[in-house]
Formats: sequence, structure tokens, C-alpha cells
Amino acid sequence: MPDGSFVCASDRTDHLPNNGYNCIAYAAGKTDKWWWPTDDPAAYWPPSLPFEAPGYETLGNFIKAFELEGYKLCKTDRRENGYEKVALYVDGTGTPTHAARSLPDGKWVSKLGKYEDIIHEKPSSVGGNGPYDYGTATTFLRRRNKDFKWQTKNPLKKLLWFILEILRKLFGWS
Repeated sequence: MPDGSFVCASDRTDHLPNNGYNCIAYAAGKTDKWWWPTDDPAAYWPPSLPFEAPGYETLGNFIKAFELEGYKLCKTDRRENGYEKVALYVDGTGTPTHAARSLPDGKWVSKLGKYEDIIHEKPSSVGGNGPYDYGTATTFLRRRNKDFKWQTKNPLKKLLWFILEILRKLFGWS
């Protein structure tokens, strides 16, 4: 990892059955199974998506998995009030290697394989293309944070937020 600017946020999970969960599951908010597009019965992959041969996993398949969780593609990792984001990482050949999820405070969390969960400043904090690195965050997705509460004392901003929420529900905007 390039700059090592992270803190551990959990104990190791390699003692759990099937090594617990991985970065893909953790980014999706799941901690009950290892997520990977493999036919290994110890792993989970959404049933409507194809399995892929090891080393030939595709970014498109990972994007579809997160879309099934309510995420939509977006352009950047920049923080947006009311949304949580996921960063998908790929290696030099474009093969998916890692995922991270944003926190409400703007920091990011990810899972180091079968080891600890970590909190880091930005997606690039765990990126890199060395033999022990996770590749580069190239793709970002976002979904509405259901627990988000607009925090402002400005009554006009509160009113505008309320109107936006009504319009989103009325027209199915995300």
C-alpha cells in the first residue's frame, strides 16, 4: 500500500468459516459471506450474474453486482451529502482486485482480504500496482444513504432538501 495512511477497524476474520467476508462483500455492506464470481460453494455471487474463471473476472460483472445492491455509476469518489459510494479497483490488466466504501464523514473503509477491516482517507490510500497492492480505483458507484439526515440550521436549505426528497420519490430519481 502506497502511503499506509489507515487504521485497523476490526480484528482479523481469517478464523471465521470460509475466512469470513472480503472487500467486495464489505463494500456492499455484507459481513456474512465472501463475495466473488466463482462457482466455489463457499463464496457468494448474485444468482442472476455469471461466474467467471479465476484471473478473468470482469469489471462489468462487479458493477452489475453493486447495481443489484442499489448502486449506480457515478463519476468521482468526491463526497456527496446523502450518498454512500463504492470504489472498484482493477490491476494493470483491468481485472477487479478490491473494493472500498465511503463513510458519512468522507473517509473510506475496506477489507484486507481475510484480515482486518481498515479506515483510510481516500481510495488511493490503498491503491498501487506493486505485488502486494490493490490496483487502482477506476470505477465509482453511489446509492442513497437511507440513514442520512440533512444537518443544517438554515430553514431554506431544509425546505429545498425536503422538496428534493419529494421529487425524487415522485419521479423515481436516485
